[in-house]
Amino acid sequence: MTKLTDLLFKHWKAKDFHPMQKEICISILENNDTLALLPTGGGKSLCYQLPSLLFEGSTLVISPLISLMQDQVAQANAKGIKSMAFNATQSLDKQLDNAAFGQYKLLYCSPEKAQNALFLSRISQLNIQCIAVDEAHCISQWGNDFRPAFREIKNLREKLPKVPIIAVTASATPAVIKDIKEQLALNNPREFKTSFARKNIAISIENTQDKFGSLLRTFQNNSASSIIYCSSRRETEEVNQLLNSSGIKATYFHGGLSAQQKQDRLLAWQEENIQIMVATNAFGMGIDKGNVGLVVHLTIPASLEHYYQEIGRAGRNGERAKAIAYFSPGDEQRLIQQFLGQLPSPEFIQKCYKSLCNYLIIGHGEGIEQEWRLSFQDFCQAYQFNPKKVDACITLFDQASIFHRINTNRQNASCRIISSPAQFKLELEKAPPSHSKVLQIIGREYAGIFERETIIDLDLIVRKSNLSFSTLINVMEHYKQQELLLFNYATSDLHLIGIKPRDDKYTLNQLLRNTAQIHTAKKEKLNSILTFVKQDDICKQIELLAYFGESITEKCSLCSAKECLPEGKEIPIEDIAVQILNYVERGPIATHQLKVSLPHLSVEELAEGLVWLERQQKIKTNALAQIMKL
Repeated sequence: MTKLTDLLFKHWKAKDFHPMQKEICISILENNDTLALLPTGGGKSLCYQLPSLLFEGSTLVISPLISLMQDQVAQANAKGIKSMAFNATQSLDKQLDNAAFGQYKLLYCSPEKAQNALFLSRISQLNIQCIAVDEAHCISQWGNDFRPAFREIKNLREKLPKVPIIAVTASATPAVIKDIKEQLALNNPREFKTSFARKNIAISIENTQDKFGSLLRTFQNNSASSIIYCSSRRETEEVNQLLNSSGIKATYFHGGLSAQQKQDRLLAWQEENIQIMVATNAFGMGIDKGNVGLVVHLTIPASLEHYYQEIGRAGRNGERAKAIAYFSPGDEQRLIQQFLGQLPSPEFIQKCYKSLCNYLIIGHGEGIEQEWRLSFQDFCQAYQFNPKKVDACITLFDQASIFHRINTNRQNASCRIISSPAQFKLELEKAPPSHSKVLQIIGREYAGIFERETIIDLDLIVRKSNLSFSTLINVMEHYKQQELLLFNYATSDLHLIGIKPRDDKYTLNQLLRNTAQIHTAKKEKLNSILTFVKQDDICKQIELLAYFGESITEKCSLCSAKECLPEGKEIPIEDIAVQILNYVERGPIATHQLKVSLPHLSVEELAEGLVWLERQQKIKTNALAQIMKL
């Protein structure tokens, strides 16, 4: 269809479709139920956005990413595709009126909102011509990020029986695909699946006891734009400090940063001012940087789905890229403890829910569409809870549509000037310039601050005063001590939106019934990725694709698996040397012990590596004939 190509160029400035995109668009326009499995970076959203331009009515997009909906709407509007999202900022009735008469092409909606009785009663007025289910794997209890609310999307089919559904996902096993089709009641769907193979990405699993040392050696000769994934906020900051102190330009990204900090750091990385982004798995959703040449995992993620999505952020420009995962002997037990040991029991889930409701002062039957901001740490301390188990519980509450969770880093501050206006004026006159400027801003920006305690925007005052945040806090605390004003502030890193009313007896029933299955699925996923990183005989591309139900026999000849070393090709002496050093760095070791630790190296390769390292003055032999690092 020439018109599709014209619209592609007009709105996306692209001359060609990615594989399968055009065929998927045509399937939707022909009114077929459609299942699209496209890899990360494959252009999934275009597959339902582009056809919407040819519909008289609207496409309803069901998305679990509530926190990103406004970004998705903004991006679509920027392309000239009129869009809106149903949210909690105004009444649903008014939003439905806007949707009915606003001639929107895309209407974004959460699965929870799609279950609303008012929404379902008025859905026929919206002239919906297509339903798009984004991140469709969330519908399956065997998928990543299972959300039970997705299973109720079929109610829309009952209301709109002739409207085609397109389900899109970037990662789904055969079991998940089967579940998607059944749960959405897809009618003879046309299935489109591009190969999950990323032939330009060399996958490498490196066994090492010294991850930081290996990391620095990796970046000694690597100037490519890179991402390093870490297991915690603390680790991102430590790795960032290590890299910068070694002269390597890096920054870090995690959920504890403010929105402005995230934006600034992302921009610096995207504009090539920074080579490396050190991040938790909070980084990546919606990130599309074509020239990422290296993705490093310091810690293995919880599933092959997450691993595939994260390495898929490399090499999107088609150029050769590399994915390195460091794995040490103690990692397996740490991962089991991290991902399975902290799974909350049904009893703890109930206790955490009741405590959270009490902490937020939610009465019985209350809580729908209410919003709260709180300090996660303060909550855990108040009830002496294990933070990791609480975090797991809140994630479950989010997935079960009890609360919607948004991670933030917001300063909540309030102030009241308790001195008389005359005293305040006198203080202004004698205060240092920086102090007087703060007082002037507060007095000017906040009417009524002399009469009552008033919420103040610390970020606004920072910008207007040109002071650092810490200096501003010191100024405010100074005048609090002088009894010029009252000042209170606290950090809230968690934003919760109530979806279901509080009911200590019934609200958790469905979640508790699913708990055992959720735990089983997590165990299976962790076992799969542990097998993946420990197995070094089979080509990593073949092994990864087999997990997603794709059978190939052609070796990638790029990965770290033994069978991918071409016939007659030797392992580079530098690689052998690095592997030997990883063990020698732990302490003196005999050659026969080295052979046991590095079974994939032949005796000849081991001897060659030792000779090379000795010539490079990296190692020496002690009196006990043990190898030592110089």
